[in-house]
Amino acid sequence: MKTALEYLEEAEEKLGTCSNASATARALKTTPQAIHNYKSGVSKMDDYHCIRVAQVLGIDPMEIIAAAQEEREKNEEKREFWRDFRRARTREDGHASVQVMIAMAMTGMIALLSAKWPELTAIYIMSNLVRAICKQTMRLLVTRFMSLLRNTQQKLTQVSYLASVSAS
Repeated sequence: MKTALEYLEEAEEKLGTCSNASATARALKTTPQAIHNYKSGVSKMDDYHCIRVAQVLGIDPMEIIAAAQEEREKNEEKREFWRDFRRARTREDGHASVQVMIAMAMTGMIALLSAKWPELTAIYIMSNLVRAICKQTMRLLVTRFMSLLRNTQQKLTQVSYLASVSAS
C-alpha cells in the first residue's frame, strides 16, 4: 500500500512540479514549507491536503486520508486499525472491478457474436440477460459502496471519540 508521501509525489509528477516546491504548494493551496515538511518527514499531511492531492490524482480522498492517519498514529492498535481499514477498502475495490470486467467482457462477446450472426435471436436474448446482470451488479456495487461509506463514517466517529477520550 502507498504512503501519503508516495501519493504526494505522484501528484507532483501529474502536475509536472517535481522539482518545484513552490508550484506544488500553489497547486495544493499550501506553502512551500509545508511541502518540504511533508517530504522530509517533519510532519504528515493533514486531511485537507490529502483531499487536495486526491483531487489532483482523481482518486477517492479516503485512500490518502487513511494512509496519513496510519502514519500519524502513535498507538500501535490504532495504526493497525487504519492498516486493516485500508486493506478492506482495497479488497472491496478489487471485488467490484472483477465483477465489472466480467460483465463488460460478456457484453463485448455477445456484441461480436451478434454482429457475425445477426439471425441468432438467442444472442439478442443473451444480450438482454447480460444487460440485466450488469444492472444488478451495478446496484450491488452501489449498495456495497454505500455500506462501506457508512462503516467508514462509523469507524471514523469511533476513532474521533477514542481520540477525544484519550486526550482528556
